[in-house]
Amino acid sequence: MSKAVILQHVAHEGPGRIATLFRDFGIPTEIRQLHQGDEVPPDLDDIRMLIVMGGPMGVADIGNEKYPFLEKELALLKRCVLLDRPTLGICLGAQLLAHAGGGKVYPNAKPGATPDAPPTPMPELGWLPVTFPFPGGTEPMVMGMHDGVMMFHWHFDTFDLPRLPAPPNAPPPPAPPPPTGNALLSSSKSCKNQAFRFKNHLFGFQYHFELTELDIEKILKAGREEIQKVLGADGENRIREDTRKFYGQYARLGDRIVRNFVQFLKVY
Repeated sequence: MSKAVILQHVAHEGPGRIATLFRDFGIPTEIRQLHQGDEVPPDLDDIRMLIVMGGPMGVADIGNEKYPFLEKELALLKRCVLLDRPTLGICLGAQLLAHAGGGKVYPNAKPGATPDAPPTPMPELGWLPVTFPFPGGTEPMVMGMHDGVMMFHWHFDTFDLPRLPAPPNAPPPPAPPPPTGNALLSSSKSCKNQAFRFKNHLFGFQYHFELTELDIEKILKAGREEIQKVLGADGENRIREDTRKFYGQYARLGDRIVRNFVQFLKVY
């Protein structure tokens, strides 16, 4: 029987509410905990859809012997891209999916004030609002969402949208061609490419929409050093205050994204 396979990279970034919602749809689910030695599936046989979770590693770590699973994940995601197999990447998963589709992954930063000045890093940690620009706002995957909804962010990198290659033997364009086969679904003030659709069945979200309150606590405990560096001494308390304020709506709308994914792709 085909199933949803969830690839998990660290103990504190699991599938959250996704596994529960899949169960409600009657979708068999298998969680592979790669950090504990579970194998990346060698092929797509019996995989109805692939879900790739977050983690502190990045695309730059592909080939690092500390994370042997990343190279195998990239190969699997390239097959998903080739076959347009239903795929959902979240945080690191979105970066890996963008990379598998030919998009560049790099630190999120704003240009320096002068051409010679270094760029300023723009990490996003904690609760920040997102928007749903046209045509992303009309996409079935984000139906029911609205501008300004608070989502939970935890990333230092961003990505270019994946793109379809030029047709064989096509003449070179006079200028870099616009992206094809994709749609920008969501943005934030500091990071334009927050979520995308590629082809018809491949989706990446830089921010988290799937977390339980316990999941957020686990991320805060694991990321205390990053919080101190980016948000200062009171950052952890401010994130907790925001969790109390925003979590109810966040969970409802995050569940809507998961249901949109299942119902739009008819994978239940």
